Order: sequence, then structure tokens, then C-alpha cells
Amino acid sequence: MKTISKSTRLKPLLLACMLIFSSCAADADEVDRATEAFEIQSAEGFTGFVVIVREGQAIFSRGSGIADIQSGAPFTEFTQFDIASVTKTITGLLVAEEIAQGRLKPDTQLNAFFDVADTPLAAITIEQLLTHTAGLVDVVGEDAEAIDLRDVVQRAAQTPLLYEPGEKYRYSNLGYSLLAAVLEQHSGMSYEAFAMRRLARVNAVSTGYTNVFDSTNSVTLADGRNIGEVSWGGQYPGGNLIGNGGMVSTPSDMVRWLSAYSEGRLVSAKARDLARTPYVDETGEGISYYGYGLVIEEDDALGTIYWHNGGSRHFNAHWREFADKGVIIIALSDQPPPQADRMVLALQGAMFED
Repeated sequence: MKTISKSTRLKPLLLACMLIFSSCAADADEVDRATEAFEIQSAEGFTGFVVIVREGQAIFSRGSGIADIQSGAPFTEFTQFDIASVTKTITGLLVAEEIAQGRLKPDTQLNAFFDVADTPLAAITIEQLLTHTAGLVDVVGEDAEAIDLRDVVQRAAQTPLLYEPGEKYRYSNLGYSLLAAVLEQHSGMSYEAFAMRRLARVNAVSTGYTNVFDSTNSVTLADGRNIGEVSWGGQYPGGNLIGNGGMVSTPSDMVRWLSAYSEGRLVSAKARDLARTPYVDETGEGISYYGYGLVIEEDDALGTIYWHNGGSRHFNAHWREFADKGVIIIALSDQPPPQADRMVLALQGAMFED
């Protein structure tokens, strides 16, 4: 198969796509500034799709580049991307709702769910997994490895901790895979089915793993490989990925579920507030705090900001909500970090410049 060079893909093909949401009024200067920032980032290599949302309505949406080199299809609001560690935001809200409804307790230890007595996992709590304070290593295998969540639990049980649970913050993908295993044990459903049931409440029906993946409407890399082949290593995602990364979603779905999350419609307001509580200082410098599947920051000019990003060798996703402004910025890219990260920060500067 002929490989088309990445430089060909980077020539910006700019699309002004209307989302299925009705647009609300946007200041013309805002749109002009956002357009300028978007075009600068696209000229510098960004490919993918961005949306700016105010009070649940899309006020700006653009695509740059080609989603499928073979067919020439452009990026649209319906293109599926690998959202990488933004998956953790979904896992966090799912667990938060179970806690809010009294079906799970944050201080419940893992030995209540799995046969891990007398192992390093036994005394780790649900909240320690949620807040990356369990003392776990980052991973116990490659993302594309064909193992299930039960295997991940057993591997983790045989892996020494880096420090005592609760001692300090250290980001761990493994922790969120263990949360997915907890949800499966707790609900009797697969993690994907459990997540899809919640997301369907707001019609975010293109977000998930294999049950929603559409290879004809998703990103295809220049070498012809689709998300399943690139991110999952085949037809199904493995246990090293489930719950912590590798979900697919579309720009339109991201608008739906992030807006609904903010408004207390995807999960209860109690669950939302639990997830958005600043439990642990990420750096020890009082700059950013981790909640349940998201980061919390306080900015003197912009107020409270909630966000999460994710990246892999082939994808970068980033959402950022400015709660006091009623604005959410979303960027999804078919390139590794920092493409989407830089785009979101550029659009942030454009939207809120003095």
C-alpha cells in the first residue's frame, strides 16, 4: 500500500461545520479571534476537529485535514477519534455516580471485590484509585496486549507498590483499569456496557469501544490502519487499556456528554460535585488538583477550570471547561501530543484575551 507522507496531511483543509446542536449567539470578535488561533495552529500542523461550547451550545467548530487518506473524507463532528486518557473522565463520573447513590463507598478496599488478600492490592481503596494515590505502577503491560481485566487484576496483585497507599500522588493508568474491573464486578456488566448505558441518557451513542466503533466513519491513518488496529492491536481492546484509555468518541458526542456532565444531567449533581472535588495536589505547588478523572485548577482571571487530556503515539484529545464562563473547549487530533493540547490553549487565549 502506498504511504502518503504526513506533510501532505498537514496542509490545512479548513471546514466550518455546523454541529447538530443549534448555535447560540457568539460575539463576532470572539469568532474572529478563535478562527485566527485555529488557522495558526492548523498551519503549524494541527489536524483534527475542535469545538467551542457556551452553555451547551456550539458557537465555533472547525476541522483541519483529512480523516481518511484513502477516501479523502474530511474530519467532521461525527468522526470517531481515540480519546485516550479522556476515558478516565468517563470512568471517574461512572464511579462517582455509584458513590453518590450509595451503591459504592470510596473507602471500600479492593479485597472486597477480588481475591487479593495478602497482596499489595488488598488494602487499596476505590478513592485511592480514583485520585492516583494508590501507590501503583503506571502499567502492567502494553495497551494492545490481548489480556482481559481479570488478568490485569492478577498481574497488579503480583506487582510491588511504589509507596504506601494514600502517601502521595502518582498518575497510574493501571489504577483506572482496576476501577473498570471494580465496576464490572459491582454491576455484573462489561465496563463498556455499563458506560454506554449511562452515555445513552444524553444520546452520546458513538462513545465506547467495540460496540460503537465504526471503521467507515473513524480516523484512518496514512498507512491505512484504523483505530482498532492502531490503538487496540486488533478487534478488541485489552485489559491494560479498558477504563483508562482507548475509548472512541466524536466531537458531537463530546459536546453532548461534557455539557450534560457539567449540567448534572449525565450523572447527578451530587456525583458531579464529588468528581470535581480537589482531593489531591498533583505537584505539591498548589497549582492543580486531581478529582475523579479530571483536573481542577483555580485561575485569578478565569475562575475554576476543569480539564483532562490524553495522548498516545497516534492521537491527542483535550477538553477544558471554564465553569465560571460557561465555556467548554474540545480538541481531538489524529496526531500525538501536543497537537490538541496546544490547540486548546491557543483557543483559550483567543476566547478570553483582555
